[in-house]
Amino acid sequence: MDSVKLQSATIDLLRFPLAIMVIFIHMNPEVCNLSDADFCLISGHGIYNVTGVLLSHVLTHIAVPTFYLISGYLFFINFQKWSWEGYKKKLSSRIKTLLVPYLLWNAIPFLLAVLAMLAAVAIKGKPIEGVETFIVEKNWHIFYDCNEWGTTRINWLGENLRMTGPYDLPLWFLRDLIVVTMMTPIIYYAIKKSGLFIISILFVAYISRIWTLLPGFHITAFFYFSTGAYFALNKINVNQFVDKYKLLFIPICIILLVATTIYDGTNTVIGQNIYPLFVCTGVFTAFFVASRCIIKYNIMPNKMLVSSCFFIYAIHGVGFPLIGSPLGLTRRVLHYIIPGNTGIEEGFCYIISPIVTAFLCILLLMFARRLFPKLTLYFSGNK
Repeated sequence: MDSVKLQSATIDLLRFPLAIMVIFIHMNPEVCNLSDADFCLISGHGIYNVTGVLLSHVLTHIAVPTFYLISGYLFFINFQKWSWEGYKKKLSSRIKTLLVPYLLWNAIPFLLAVLAMLAAVAIKGKPIEGVETFIVEKNWHIFYDCNEWGTTRINWLGENLRMTGPYDLPLWFLRDLIVVTMMTPIIYYAIKKSGLFIISILFVAYISRIWTLLPGFHITAFFYFSTGAYFALNKINVNQFVDKYKLLFIPICIILLVATTIYDGTNTVIGQNIYPLFVCTGVFTAFFVASRCIIKYNIMPNKMLVSSCFFIYAIHGVGFPLIGSPLGLTRRVLHYIIPGNTGIEEGFCYIISPIVTAFLCILLLMFARRLFPKLTLYFSGNK
């Protein structure tokens, strides 16, 4: 396999594990900071805590940055010379793969929630004012920033930060990708004129978290998308770059992984400062691991898994009337089947829930494709 095909296969092989990682992030396990733990870490409870911090607070957080880097790389890999006509074609394609499904996945669950509330008014006699308040509070913000979290985080200046997201909260990263895609003319000219200098500026902003708090303009999207764009515009193969510097990236990644886990990712001040450095090295280490899986073990991407990733991102965390989110439903069922609250039982349910959720989403997508093939394209990123 030549370097170009290997690069493409590596990207595709990464997609499904990244989707699983995102589900792990949204598991939100009840764990505590390991550096302050007052229990034995090799006990059942301790192992559950270490695993929860590692998988939900640290390791899996390379998923969204990797996704942004891939997006920036793919946007510019066949777009070496700027043209507004080419830009229009790129945007037209992204309307189908990003904007339309983004709008649908926020509007439809919101409308279903409103209908469920109206049904409660009609059947149970609940006050209509609650529905009106819900609609007024959310209104157009369902498409942009009706949810907020991460307000306890601070930057190097000691300023409080915040994260925002649309109604389908996991799609905040897609909102930011749409924004950064719109700004690709600026990114293109900045990289062409300044090269590594602009990437260095964005890197400092990323690790210091000194950046605008405007919703949709998160530094993670701008730094990693621009980094991917830099690789593409300079015709640098990511796999070859990682292979060249693997003795630098991998050891640093492992050391920072341990340190960031001890300090619970972004949930402590020390962790917040180690975290971005781990993620940077973790993204490139992920490329190395995926490429080695292909080269050494002939593990190739599965077309069905690759094409289902957007659907998994979109549906796994969104709430539906009566059943809740697919992830929440899976967790409830597993805890019903495996009752108890020991560390071993909690750990098993924690590990298996994202995997079961992902494959349930895939089954649902397969079912939808058989019944409504054209309609399903609108909800699955035109894949």
